[in-house]
Amino acid sequence: MARMILLLDLGDWTGGHHGQSPYVVEFDSERLDSPFDVSEGWGHGLGGSRYSLARFVETEDYHQLKLHAPWAATIIEQGLPTLDIEAISQALLAQYPSHSPNIPANLARYF
Repeated sequence: MARMILLLDLGDWTGGHHGQSPYVVEFDSERLDSPFDVSEGWGHGLGGSRYSLARFVETEDYHQLKLHAPWAATIIEQGLPTLDIEAISQALLAQYPSHSPNIPANLARYF
């Protein structure tokens, strides 16, 4: 599994073009130089960024992850002192099956 959705906030998005939804924080284990992908809105509201570990933990997106996916934030925090992204990646991969977000069936095709 290369990409993991760590945080998914659908807001009121049901497949249309609401500007600020969905909000997604993903981790890509095949791009460890900048594994954190953040996107907000699809269609006309599209916006997003890709971050390294050092940069990601300085963002508001990281604070949102801490609030809404504390399991992932805990893993990231454990690897921060050494910036060991490979250890973080392995730990996220190990824990992801029991923490992956529930994606409604009508939206699963978008992810």
